[in-house]
Amino acid sequence: MFITKKNIVIAIITASASVFWAGCQLAGNLATETDSEKVVPAEFQMADTEGKIVVIVTQPAWIKTPVDLRATLTDAFNFAIEKKAGIKKNRLSPYADVLNARLALPEDKRDSAFDIAGKLSAKYVIIVQVLDFDLSTFAEKDFYNGSMQTKTCLFDANESKLWPEKSDNLENAENAKSKEGCRDMTVGIEAEKGTVKTAVERLSVATAYCVSRYFYNCKKPLFRIAEEQKKYDYYTW
Repeated sequence: MFITKKNIVIAIITASASVFWAGCQLAGNLATETDSEKVVPAEFQMADTEGKIVVIVTQPAWIKTPVDLRATLTDAFNFAIEKKAGIKKNRLSPYADVLNARLALPEDKRDSAFDIAGKLSAKYVIIVQVLDFDLSTFAEKDFYNGSMQTKTCLFDANESKLWPEKSDNLENAENAKSKEGCRDMTVGIEAEKGTVKTAVERLSVATAYCVSRYFYNCKKPLFRIAEEQKKYDYYTW
C-alpha cells in the first residue's frame, strides 16, 4: 500500500479528532450519573435529513495561512459530521470532489457555494467562512499558539437558511434570516507541541467539533472543549 499525502492528512485529522473524543469521554466519566444523562438538544437534527451534504469553506485572500484551510476544514467537518452526527460517509463530499466541482464551473461562478453544491447534487450546504487566523511559534520551534475564527451557516439546495434559526446576539438580530446571521466560533491552542501542519489541523478539528455539536443531541458534559473561546459563543445553557 502506497503512503500518499492524502492518506497522511486523513490519518493526522483522525488522530487529532480522537483527542477530543477521548478527552470528552473522560470528562463524561468523571461527571455524576445525573449530569452525564443530560443533553444539549440539537438545534438542527442532521440525522433526520436525506441526500448529499457538502461543506464549502471560503477564505478571503488577505488571510494568509501556511496550509490550505479549505482542505483541512472540509476534512475535519466531514469527519465530525460522520462520527458525531451519525451521517453515512457516502452522503458527504470529500474536498477533492468540491475542488473538482469548483474548477468545472465558469471562472465567474467558482466562488459561488451554491453553484458548487449544484454540481455535486447536494441537498444541504454547510458554508464555513474563515474570518481570522493566527499561528505563532515560541523560541522552541515545535510549540505553537494559534487561533481560528469562523462563521458557519447551513442551507438547503434552494439557498434557504436552515441553521442557525436565529442570530447569536442582538447586534445580528436584523440579519437573522440572511447569510449574515450565522454562528461565530473561535477556537485557540496554547503551547501546542507539533508542527505547523498538526497545529492547523488541531484548530480545524476543534472548529468542526464546536459546530457539529449543534447537529445532534450532545451530552452536556461533552459539549464544551478546552480549545473553545467562549466569548465568541453566545449559546447559553
